[in-house]
Amino acid sequence: MATLQILTIVILFIIVLVSVVVGSRAHQKELELKERRLKLLQLKNRADRMEQHIIGLRSINTDMIVSDVFYDFYLENLRELISYTDDPEKIEQRIAKAEAEREEAPAHMNVEPDEMSFHEKTKYKERLTKAAKMLLYMRRKGRISNTHYKLCYVYLRWLNLWIQLNRQIVQANKNFHSGDMRVAQTLYSVIHSHLKSNNVDRPEKKELEKFVDGRMQEILAPQIMAIQEAENPEEVLSELVHSIEDLSAGVASEPLKDE
Repeated sequence: MATLQILTIVILFIIVLVSVVVGSRAHQKELELKERRLKLLQLKNRADRMEQHIIGLRSINTDMIVSDVFYDFYLENLRELISYTDDPEKIEQRIAKAEAEREEAPAHMNVEPDEMSFHEKTKYKERLTKAAKMLLYMRRKGRISNTHYKLCYVYLRWLNLWIQLNRQIVQANKNFHSGDMRVAQTLYSVIHSHLKSNNVDRPEKKELEKFVDGRMQEILAPQIMAIQEAENPEEVLSELVHSIEDLSAGVASEPLKDE
């Protein structure tokens, strides 16, 4: 009888032990599955966010300096995501698509752009702000050097200036082509003033300055020719100088408008 009791106790102990082991393994698998799902969600959200940064800059992007940083982080997340997803083929397709897009040349700077609506300007400025915050995050995490970060940040500042100047550029070009040279001259002077007062050093800025200077020369060419052919060139020149001085004084105090 005692032997049976002992045997029963041993069997119950074994059952309890097996249950504990099985339960621990099930709990461990549940934890691993939970961690895997959390990592999957984290990588997917991060990859989607980087993809939106890249898409958001694409139409106004004239240099890959920022996009390349984002592509590196984006592709890294996608490649890590393959180990966690149930559909690796779909992720591989995203990787191939991203690598192909990365090889595409950036947009060519168009000095005669289409006019952006107030909503479009606001949207782009929000994207630039978010991109700047992402670059700062990546710098703090040591993913890009401080020098590289500064170059990227200068580029985002240029894009912000380009968006701010959009309305003036569009209106100046329209008036130039329609023959309203005085208004065109005023607007080109506004653009020139804001470019000179901004310390951003970018090739795009220099290209726009060259374009504006060329347009100003075309506008002033007939007036210079009139001076050369006038009976009293000193008087005509004095009037032109006063006109330019008055124009410059008005331009210096004129703020950029987004409306």
